[in-house]
Amino acid sequence: MDDDIRDEYKPESFGDHLFYWKRKFDNFWYHYKIALIMGICILAFIIFVIVQCSGRIPGDANVAYIGSGEISAEHYNNLQRALNEILGEDLNGDGEIHVEFTYFNYMTQTQAENARAQGLPVNMQSLITVQTQIHLELAAGNIIIYFIDPNVYRELNNSGVFMPLEDSLGYLPENAHDAFTLRLGNLPAWQYYEGLNDFPSNTVVAVRNMHLEEENKKDMKERYERNLKMFKKLFDFKYLPDDLDEDDD
Repeated sequence: MDDDIRDEYKPESFGDHLFYWKRKFDNFWYHYKIALIMGICILAFIIFVIVQCSGRIPGDANVAYIGSGEISAEHYNNLQRALNEILGEDLNGDGEIHVEFTYFNYMTQTQAENARAQGLPVNMQSLITVQTQIHLELAAGNIIIYFIDPNVYRELNNSGVFMPLEDSLGYLPENAHDAFTLRLGNLPAWQYYEGLNDFPSNTVVAVRNMHLEEENKKDMKERYERNLKMFKKLFDFKYLPDDLDEDDD
C-alpha cells in the first residue's frame, strides 16, 4: 500500500484504528528515529542541568568524574570534604569554601560489551544519554576540571578538548600521564585524602580547554582563574610536617 492509498484508507473498527496508527507510527519511527533519540537526549540534559542547578551551592571550582565506578554517599561526602580542604579558600566571594562536584556514570562501548559478556546489566540508552550530556557539558564549559577513567579519556581526547599542562600548570611535569593530564595516583593528595583515594589510581585529571570565543568573556575568564587555582593546589598538595610525624608514630 503506497502513501496515497494509505492516506485514503478509512479505518472503521477499533482494530482498524489501531492498525492504521501503528503503521503511521512505524513510518514516522523509520524516518525520524535518530532525530527523535537526539531530541530526547538533549531534553534529558536540559532537565539534568535544571535539577543539578536547583538548590545548588555556587562553586568556587567545578569538578566532575566520568567513569563507571559507583559513588556511594560516604564516598561523596569524603570527596566533597577533601576537595574543599585542598582548595582552602573562598574564591567567588560568597563566604563559603565549596567545590562543586558532578558525577557522570559512563563507560565506553568496549567496556559495555565486556560488562555484558560478564553477565552484568548495561543500559545502552542511558549510556547514549550520558554521552550526550558529557559532550554538551564540555561544549558549555560549566565544569572545568575532570577526573576521568583512562579508557573514557582516550575516547574523549579529541584535538583541543583538554588544556595542555604547559598552559594549566606552566610546565609539563615529569610524572604527567601525557601532555594534557595528570595521573591521580601520582598525586600526594590521592594518597592522603579519603574520597580521592576511592577513585582508581589510574584515573586521569584534565582541565577543559578554553574555546577561542570564550577568551573575551569575563565570567568565563573568572571561572578559569578559580579552577586553575584549584587544579594547581591539587597538583602541589604536600603532606604537612605534622601529618608525617603522625604517620611515623
